[in-house]
Amino acid sequence: MDMSHYRELFISETREHLRTFNELIVALEKDANDREQIDALFRNAHSMKGMAAAMGYGAFAMLAHKIEDLMDKVRKKVFPFAPGIADLLLEGSDLLDAMLSDIEGNLTAVRDVGGLVEKLAGYLPGAEKEAPPPAPEGEKGAAYDDKREGRPESRQTVRVRTDILDSLINSTGELITNKNRLMNISRDLGSAPLDDALLELGKLLRGLHNEVLNVRMMPFASISDRFPRVVRDLAQKSGKDISFEIDGKDIELDRGILEQLSDPLVHMLRNAVDHGLESSAERLAGGKEEQGRIRLSVSREKDQVVVAITDDGRGMDPAQLIASALDKGLIKPEEAKGISSRDALLLTCIPGFSTAREVTDVSGRGVGMDAVRSTIRSLGGSLAIDSDVGRGSAITLKLPLTIAIINVLLMKCDNLTIAVPVTSILRTLEIGRSDITSRDKHKVFNLAGEDIPLVSMKRIFGIQASYPPASVIPLFVTEVRGRRVGLVVDGFLGQQEVFVKPLGRPLARMKGLAGGATLGNGEVVFILDVANIL
Repeated sequence: MDMSHYRELFISETREHLRTFNELIVALEKDANDREQIDALFRNAHSMKGMAAAMGYGAFAMLAHKIEDLMDKVRKKVFPFAPGIADLLLEGSDLLDAMLSDIEGNLTAVRDVGGLVEKLAGYLPGAEKEAPPPAPEGEKGAAYDDKREGRPESRQTVRVRTDILDSLINSTGELITNKNRLMNISRDLGSAPLDDALLELGKLLRGLHNEVLNVRMMPFASISDRFPRVVRDLAQKSGKDISFEIDGKDIELDRGILEQLSDPLVHMLRNAVDHGLESSAERLAGGKEEQGRIRLSVSREKDQVVVAITDDGRGMDPAQLIASALDKGLIKPEEAKGISSRDALLLTCIPGFSTAREVTDVSGRGVGMDAVRSTIRSLGGSLAIDSDVGRGSAITLKLPLTIAIINVLLMKCDNLTIAVPVTSILRTLEIGRSDITSRDKHKVFNLAGEDIPLVSMKRIFGIQASYPPASVIPLFVTEVRGRRVGLVVDGFLGQQEVFVKPLGRPLARMKGLAGGATLGNGEVVFILDVANIL
């Protein structure tokens, strides 16, 4: 029987099993008596063995079988789950993952699993510090069984290739563009029946848009399940005792955002382990608990997702960061004098910046945070850093739910029409000339007791800058590096839903451009990344 057409299904399902497998191992290291986790780990290995055997991948099935046998002994209390078992299982997980990559790449060479198979089969509890023996069968096991019996039936699901989802969102975006075009034609014709039909079409397209976005949405857990393993391995390598928590795994984001968010989060977790947290001896000497803490939290704020990584480590000293940047020639002495504490923390995002005393295989090469900020900006998000010396640091990312179809505010700037995502705008307003004052050679206006600096969009675009001759000056307020700024334009044209298209070269390399869009009248506008353009 030809099983090749089941290959993609095997690969995708096995990858999910491996992600869950790693997560269960790390969880059992914290609570080795959790019967539910032990049973789940056994079933996970059993499923991978069965799928591999059905596909004819003998070496893969053999290794999964030995992992299953080892967990069966733990399940039957032949010996307790111990650190030595965790190390063996993670070694097996890595080898299975490598073999799965070989299958995905159509590589015919079979990896040698014999050595690890022997270690799994011959494992005996050693002299390492073992977890306490599993709790006797009782309420916990009964509760677990009852939960399984009372579990409602799951909804039916179907797997769809990602390229089909991408094509679907593109088609929806083009439909929205054409709807806007029809609305422009309708204004010229003045046809009431056409207006009614377009109103109904708009409602249907909004419904279609929401459904398409829901299909593309994936839980944060789809990328975060591997993070406990990452932190565990880094903690062991650096010799630190670390507790790692994740909150908000069920929060959903667009698949395109999640795919690009994974690597930046790994960068930040590596920094938290290597730079943020002290060794156990340092923590005890400083009056802290021996175990350091790292927390990754995800939450929703309106139409944005907030991702924060916090630690209770040594924190960052703004003065030290400024001195390090000066020493490396990344900033000039005159620039250093005017840097606030908040901006000093963002110096860590300059390419080449590093405070590490030595380069290790974990960090210290001055790369990472600059790549993080660049990626977050390309997604239309923002990054902020807070730190308290001796108490820890927090890095907060704010991201849109989706980057494909967004609401923008259209503005006029001389003969240009520009678009700014509404998520980047705090408010729009018109001020009189008498409301503008000068401070330190800069134009400012007062908003709710705060002096907001004014910047002309014309000046940014290289157009002869001058405030409009009208008695009122239109502007919108945005936030850059935690500070509010007012950007002056010639006028507002209204809000519109647009389909964002990526820019090709050389425009893709220009700072401040997040993409392009076609309006209903056929005009092409650039969508600005305001934080980056400033």
